[in-house]
Amino acid sequence: MSPFIMQTTCTKLALALLLLSASTAMAVEAKICTGAAALSKLDGYWATTHFLSLLEKHGNWTGAMKATDSQQIALSIKDGRIKQNLAWHEGDETAYCLRLAGDKVWLVGNGKHRAEQGPYQRLGTLEQNEADLYLARIIQGCFVSEEKEQWCFADGKLSINGKPDKARLSLDLSELDLYGTPLRVEGRKLPFWYLVRRSDAWVVFEDDYASNEKRVPVYSKTSKPWRVLRK
Repeated sequence: MSPFIMQTTCTKLALALLLLSASTAMAVEAKICTGAAALSKLDGYWATTHFLSLLEKHGNWTGAMKATDSQQIALSIKDGRIKQNLAWHEGDETAYCLRLAGDKVWLVGNGKHRAEQGPYQRLGTLEQNEADLYLARIIQGCFVSEEKEQWCFADGKLSINGKPDKARLSLDLSELDLYGTPLRVEGRKLPFWYLVRRSDAWVVFEDDYASNEKRVPVYSKTSKPWRVLRK
């Protein structure tokens, strides 16, 4: 082999090694773990793209939750911690790492062998209410009940006849019946309103915790609703 060809080959090899080294360094830099200062730029609520597509497909909270592994669908990042929401029911003290990929992240273990989960996209900021962010993807706009009440849903918040209502999406389904979109309400005999899409209307059922032995079962397709809301 001539000296020129050998030199050219060595140059190409050195360039390839340099590019490999640079890409490896970028990959390392793109991984951020619990406690890292860089996590502050990712503060907020995150949801898997798959779950958000299920919300759009099913149009109700229970349907989307039942169609996937609810333990892995959402993250919150705050104060240097990455918290997996575990169906909004259990605590989570695990140390995680994130792999960044553009405007999305993947959840990985902290050096342990663990399959990646994701991708997750940012749902909103910590200043917002997480439940509101999800409800806003299910129902928006104003509706009128047969009792002439005006129910307006805007950015995940409900107002009735212009007065803000404290009803809020119940993220945790662990003690609830599995239908529709449950809203936790205050100051009423029963603690939940369930929103169910029926033809051209939203029907609302009053309901109790599923664990209550005195609860009267609700059948979303045949039971008489408490309210019927139409545009």
